Amino acid sequence: MGVKIDSDSFASRIRAQKLAYIIQKIIDKQLYDDFNFYIKGPYSPELAREYFSSRDDFANGNSDYKPINEEYEELERVKPLLGSLSQTDLEIVASLLFLRKERGLDENQAETELLERKPHLKIENIWKGSTIIKKLFLTEKLRDAIMASLKEETEEWDSASNESLRQFE
Repeated sequence: MGVKIDSDSFASRIRAQKLAYIIQKIIDKQLYDDFNFYIKGPYSPELAREYFSSRDDFANGNSDYKPINEEYEELERVKPLLGSLSQTDLEIVASLLFLRKERGLDENQAETELLERKPHLKIENIWKGSTIIKKLFLTEKLRDAIMASLKEETEEWDSASNESLRQFE
């Protein structure tokens, strides 16, 4: 995604950890398989070793990983949203995803669990994180299916309404 990481900056390394976790869930490909839940959310020791051993590559946003077309399109779609997130938002989104994907919790359970683990977070920010996840994972195919379903439902309501109105003619 062209994100430059300063391996000397704790905040930058945390950002890299959260982005890596979120991105691998978006493209559905395990890039780093040792993510565990730590104080700041998902953390991969393998990724940490990689950015310390390859400081120049990380500093310049270089990677050996080359996404295939579908992955590239997904990454381009979410890049503006991910790039605009604060460190706290990234931590919340990555943490909620971890609790849902790795621990099998539903949305409400993950929000509750995160609030229990991190009581300093505001519930409004956690809800915002859940909304961001929906935006990240709402694919074009799913959007089209939702719109088709809404159109069908609207047509049914219109038909029923017209039928009811005919009774009064």
